Amino acid sequence: MKFSRKLAQGAVLAFALGLTMVLVIGVWKGRTQKELQAVQTTTKSDAEMRLSDMEYTELQEGKHLWTIRAAEAKYFQEWQKTLLSSVHITFFLESGEEIQLESQEGALYAGTKNIELWGAVHAVLPRGYQMATERALYDHQKKTISSETPIRLTGPDVQLEGKLWEYRIPENKAVVEGGVQGALVFLPSKTRPVQ
Repeated sequence: MKFSRKLAQGAVLAFALGLTMVLVIGVWKGRTQKELQAVQTTTKSDAEMRLSDMEYTELQEGKHLWTIRAAEAKYFQEWQKTLLSSVHITFFLESGEEIQLESQEGALYAGTKNIELWGAVHAVLPRGYQMATERALYDHQKKTISSETPIRLTGPDVQLEGKLWEYRIPENKAVVEGGVQGALVFLPSKTRPVQ
């Protein structure tokens, strides 16, 4: 009976030691995986570049095409994309005039040089026109700024609302489409008495 009791105690002790080993190995493996994840995260953060007060100017044949400024820029190499906050873009026209665009956030795509803007997009266009919308896209190849979200365009003597908008930079021409509603606003002019 002593032998079977010692055998039972030995079996319980062996079971307890085995369970302890399994737990130790599990904790060690879990810790190793967490350390590996931490290393991967650090590597990813190292590959990601962050800049404050970023400014970039696009030139073509020595001419300024546009300048983009952002309070913060985060570059993601895997997607060739830079996320921007507090964005301000100036487009330089052949005529010497400028287009100013502002938004809360945006993205600059390195491969195409296209720019996407979102969050309270506001544009100041030549001849005193202004446009407001929620999203806009600059297509670098076509040299157009467009929006497929409802827009409001105001300017001298006119107010327009529509669902689609495109500004063709080379032509210095804006097109508003989709349920367009407009109003002509005439300001009273100073009149002289007729003699």
